[in-house]
Amino acid sequence: MIKKASLLTACSVTAFSAWAQDTSPDTLVVTANRFEQPRSTVLAPTTVVTRQDIDRWQSTSVNDVLRRLPGVDITQNGGSGQLSSIFIRGTNASHVLVLIDGVRLNLAGVSGSADLSQFPIALVQRVEYIRGPRSAVYGSDAIGGVVNIITTRDEPGTEISAGWGSNSYQNYDVSTQQQLGDKTRVTLLGDYAHTHGYDVVAYGNTGTQSQTDNDGFLSKTLYGALEHNFTDAWSGFVRGYGYDNRTNYDAYYSPGSPLLDTRKLYSQSWDAGLRYNGELIKSQLITSYSHSKDYNYDPHYGRYDSS
Repeated sequence: MIKKASLLTACSVTAFSAWAQDTSPDTLVVTANRFEQPRSTVLAPTTVVTRQDIDRWQSTSVNDVLRRLPGVDITQNGGSGQLSSIFIRGTNASHVLVLIDGVRLNLAGVSGSADLSQFPIALVQRVEYIRGPRSAVYGSDAIGGVVNIITTRDEPGTEISAGWGSNSYQNYDVSTQQQLGDKTRVTLLGDYAHTHGYDVVAYGNTGTQSQTDNDGFLSKTLYGALEHNFTDAWSGFVRGYGYDNRTNYDAYYSPGSPLLDTRKLYSQSWDAGLRYNGELIKSQLITSYSHSKDYNYDPHYGRYDSS
């Protein structure tokens, strides 16, 4: 079992806002230089993917979305939920910086690079992709580029969706955003996704024992956010999300030993922010906390007994 927890507090004198809204005819982005600016003024090549794009592409994972971006290569050990790596313009996977609402992703693969195979597609409302080095802004993690996944929804209302596909794929999603008075906004989301998958290793050739089983994936997600405008200049937010994933995979196996072919991942993230938006200066303070538990076990024995 692997446990991870992190606490991050950041303050900037520019508006690094997760609420990248189209307030002008030119799309605004916040990722390139850590402040909100029109995309046409960004020198680095920039791509913005909206939730409408994701729905139109019928993407079932974050990796499906990233595969469509220029200069991006994705390697993955099978289907949904299997370990993946991101490469931009031929750089190492560890040189690609992945942000969630402007905060570094606390879910790395075995190589230390970002693994987005477990991140629920239901949470993604927008993707800002900066290709090319941004080390001067973000450090050495951003030699290849930056991917900022934004979870904040811009449009009020309620949506219910369902989808089915091959390999017994099914997905159910409910989300709502409501105004409470003139100054408060609440967003809630729940999502369930499941697929039986397929046999990742052909003919089940893993070790001395064949594993001719399908390698499926199950994900359950909850999200909530509260935003409030105290004055015309001051605003704040509290946001949290969590997901419970189960992934089956083909592991090396010999008779007489446990078959560790199931991964169970619990992850939760919380952040709160206070923002000042004045005429001459913009500033934002964000505190973020994330915690995850990662198990690999034999389902015949359970997570706590592999004897």
